[in-house]
Amino acid sequence: MPLLDVRGLKAYFETRDGVVRAVDGVDFSLGEGESLGLAGESGCGKTTAALSIMRLLPQNGRIVEGQINYAGYDLTQMTQNQIRGIRWRHISIIFQGAMNALNPVKRVGAQIAEPIILHEKVDEEAANKRVGELLELVGIHKDRAADYPHEFSGGMRQRVMIAMALACNPRIVIADEPVTALDVMIQAQILELLERLKRELGLSMILISHDLSVMAETCDSMAIMYAGKIVETGSVREVFKDANHPYTKDLIAAFPDIEGPDVLPGYIPGLLPSLIDPPKGCRFHPRCKRSWERCVEEEPHLESVGDGHRSACHLNTGGGPGP
Repeated sequence: MPLLDVRGLKAYFETRDGVVRAVDGVDFSLGEGESLGLAGESGCGKTTAALSIMRLLPQNGRIVEGQINYAGYDLTQMTQNQIRGIRWRHISIIFQGAMNALNPVKRVGAQIAEPIILHEKVDEEAANKRVGELLELVGIHKDRAADYPHEFSGGMRQRVMIAMALACNPRIVIADEPVTALDVMIQAQILELLERLKRELGLSMILISHDLSVMAETCDSMAIMYAGKIVETGSVREVFKDANHPYTKDLIAAFPDIEGPDVLPGYIPGLLPSLIDPPKGCRFHPRCKRSWERCVEEEPHLESVGDGHRSACHLNTGGGPGP
């Protein structure tokens, strides 16, 4: 049994222009001690899927269908009081952009201590001791607990967010673009820290990014999302070595290879479709170089293309254009 099993998840947003189908029927699972990467362009639904797991969608967002099974319980059926008992204690999140996620007028130690006091039912002294241990764990001296977020560098603020995510010893940590806006050296340090913590603490992790190199370094398996759908899943090795879906192939081709020839990487023409009125059939077909009649009329479903490797593409069933 997977630790987390998401089935048929649909999460929509009500807007003035109509209903945005941000996540429109996705399936994925996460095993104990495993790391799963959710990759794709900005706007594909990765963060919405993560916020749905935590039941943290904004007021205009709602889960309209599907199951989120954690340790045998469906999180979509829980009351708000019940789901509060899951957040931080069982599933926590590292938000994108630590400066925006942290309270600028509150000391970082107090912010890390808050979920500990709330969920662990300990006094302030015990919570502060735990805060010091957490800061040391992520490479920050415990005396910095008395500082404010603006007194930290970007990389250190991200470490504070990681410490906060680990405050109540969760089983699953969701990292939403944890290295966005950080320079390359700091990115490498944060990714190394996450990998070490995952290994030492036995964490299961969902890593959200549009950077495929991040997935290659930190994840066991990955799911490629496009326009609210998952189009390919498999082990990181299989997906990179033998990408099947045209979108996945284009993503990999658009990633620069520092050891390859000195040429500009490829790019994917066009834009993501509107999720208020998504295209019929395969949602990638308006941008796909190999689309054919069936792609326009019929939606493909994830099918096995190898051991644990699945792809949603009509080309897998034969027919269609040539190479």
